[in-house]
Order: sequence, then C-alpha cells, then structure tokens
Amino acid sequence: MRVTHCDRRASVFVVAEQEPFEGWSQGSFRVWLLDGTCDCGLFQTLHYPCRHALAECAAASIE
Repeated sequence: MRVTHCDRRASVFVVAEQEPFEGWSQGSFRVWLLDGTCDCGLFQTLHYPCRHALAECAAASIE
C-alpha cells in the first residue's frame, strides 16, 4: 500500500492498494482517522483500524 494524499490537519488520507488482497480490487481508499472510518468499511464495522488506516499511520509516523 502507498499513501498518495495526506492532509494531517483534517486527518484525511488516501491509501492506494498496490495489489489485490483477498478479493479486494486494486483502488484507493480514503481514511478519516479522527472519525474512525475508511471507504473499505472495515474500520467502522470492526471498530479497530483496518489495513488502510494502519498503512496511513505508519507512513505519517502516528501511533
């Protein structure tokens, strides 16, 4: 995964999938860190960070 857009002030990030993963097609997903949501739907459904949120945190050095 690669973070293609980073708006730290608004805590909105765009993460691009480099390869398909378990049925997910390649594409970009927006992560709203403060809201705990992601376009993939897993962040808000499972109530813990999805892989896109974790990639964004790693790229932005956010714990």
